[in-house]
Amino acid sequence: MKPFSRLAAAALLSLPLAAAAQWEGSFDMKITGKDVAGSAKALVGKAGSRMQMEMTPLAARGAGGMKMTVISRTAEPGISYVVNDEHRTYARIDVKEMEKQVPAQERERKWTVKRLGPDRVAGYACERAVLAQEGGETENEVCVTKELGGTAGLFNTGRRSGSGMEIEKTLKANGLDGMPVRMIIRKKGEPEATMTWELVKAEKRPIPASTFEVPAGYKETSMMGTMM
Repeated sequence: MKPFSRLAAAALLSLPLAAAAQWEGSFDMKITGKDVAGSAKALVGKAGSRMQMEMTPLAARGAGGMKMTVISRTAEPGISYVVNDEHRTYARIDVKEMEKQVPAQERERKWTVKRLGPDRVAGYACERAVLAQEGGETENEVCVTKELGGTAGLFNTGRRSGSGMEIEKTLKANGLDGMPVRMIIRKKGEPEATMTWELVKAEKRPIPASTFEVPAGYKETSMMGTMM
């Protein structure tokens, strides 16, 4: 897998996806970064969430574009499906099994939150904060709004080491209970973002349960096989 693809995949799997049953609809997002640009669309319903992403490199470095879909189903908590429509394949990701591969000392590292004050994203009032894990190399800046539902299941989208659940707990403990409408990933000590996801538009509407099913006829493969 090319470096560009690895970065995009890591960002997609860590991106907060809304699974709050009280809010159904779609979210359109823009993606910017040092080397990539793209867009993503999240569909959220009572039966689950579906994130479709398309990214392209900003310079010709031998890496092609990338399209990928991640599906999480309410009926299968802790499980995500990474789907490659071009090759009609998918990979089933078990968060608990992934957690077992991470050293205990890494799982136990604490998260800290520094609040930065209010802001607005796509017309929604939100609260900015920086989250960092003890001993980690990166930090996440988020802007959380309460206008688009709660954080239930937001970070449980296949993220390695289960750190997404810890982020959710940390945000709630600091009074930031809501949906992140912007997430900026950067290396600690560096002002320039590695990648930014930002909400452009949210539309409230019913989403059928069939949206969160892997298409019939798709072949199951490994995560690496799906990304290739």
